[in-house]
Amino acid sequence: MTRFSSFSLLFLIAGAYMTPECSNMEIIGGKEVSPHSRPFMASIQYDGKHACGGVLINPQWVLTAAHCHPRFAKGQSPTVVLGAHSLSKEETSKQTFEVKKFIPFSRFVPNSLSNDIMLVKLHTAAKLDKHVQLLHLRSKHYIRAGAKCQVTGWGSTNPDAFSPSDTLQEVTVTVISRKLCNSPSYYNRNPFITQDMVCAGDARGRKDSCQGDSGGPLVCKGVFHAVVSEGYKCGIAKKPGIYILLNKKYQDWIKSKLSPSHAN
Repeated sequence: MTRFSSFSLLFLIAGAYMTPECSNMEIIGGKEVSPHSRPFMASIQYDGKHACGGVLINPQWVLTAAHCHPRFAKGQSPTVVLGAHSLSKEETSKQTFEVKKFIPFSRFVPNSLSNDIMLVKLHTAAKLDKHVQLLHLRSKHYIRAGAKCQVTGWGSTNPDAFSPSDTLQEVTVTVISRKLCNSPSYYNRNPFITQDMVCAGDARGRKDSCQGDSGGPLVCKGVFHAVVSEGYKCGIAKKPGIYILLNKKYQDWIKSKLSPSHAN
């Protein structure tokens, strides 16, 4: 997960700070997934370097976090890579695309968690095969506290600088109630966790995601529920990851942007 106080990917590109809890870990407390077992995963890259995760929801559309927009990331030459397991190795499964346009949610405010969600339109449609597949949105968006969910990404493993994991990682985290996440012992309403957000992590900080996982999916019992947004550093007890919940508001917005009237 992108875990940083300014909410700007500029810190990631420049080499953001992280805590020792992230040392020698690949998506905190998680493990490498079987190659190509998460064929919906996208790597959003600038100048050929991984910056954010994303989810292929349509052959020509990837869903990610709005703070991954090049305007906020200070990124250049954006591309999207699908079908990858290793970021560095030559894999015949990989498909690389130029970006036609970025569409942040209309009410996204930089330096804020609110509405941190974005659509990325690929220049051409992806070829769907066993290595590149869609993760469909479903109308269900309510998650109970205590639910076990998986978060997947190429997040940072380096405690001193932004250095993504070469291979795709996954960890199981626990959903934390909004009331508890806003309590003084957790985030103390700074940031305030709204109805559009959900917290998930581990009470002891042993299971978490880290820098570079922004925009990736939170999946609970096979349902795509949320997108990785932000958090305080990584792997810190009582500072769980914060996710944008794919509720009706966002699903309606996504459907409107993917409709034929917005084809261009």
